[in-house]
Amino acid sequence: MIKLYTDAGLNSNLNLAATAYVIKYNDQTINRVQPQNPTDNHYLEFLALKLALDELLEHNWNSDILFIHSDSKILTDSIDKKYSKHYQTILDDILKQLTNFPSYFVKHIADKDNRSAHSLVHHELIKLRK
Repeated sequence: MIKLYTDAGLNSNLNLAATAYVIKYNDQTINRVQPQNPTDNHYLEFLALKLALDELLEHNWNSDILFIHSDSKILTDSIDKKYSKHYQTILDDILKQLTNFPSYFVKHIADKDNRSAHSLVHHELIKLRK
């Protein structure tokens, strides 16, 4: 079982953005955070998932069930519906990546339940401010 937590953050006043994800698989935990070009926060949420899936596939960690956790309702709903009015291009990339897994489940979680990924984003935005 692979557990994946994703998040993104945008500070439009300071023109700063970051994506983060946490992968838990086989007693390993990978934490990644990256500054991003400031764009729209919803797009960044999709991008965080795409980047996490890229890493899973690069490691060939796709032979197990994937559990995706995100505090982005638009992301989780879009995956469930396989449709997004404004983000279909990146959603199509994500859906294609997901075909590499035997099965996957997407769960919308509260911010408080996404602390690991959220904290990475928060600290990166603070670091970028300095």
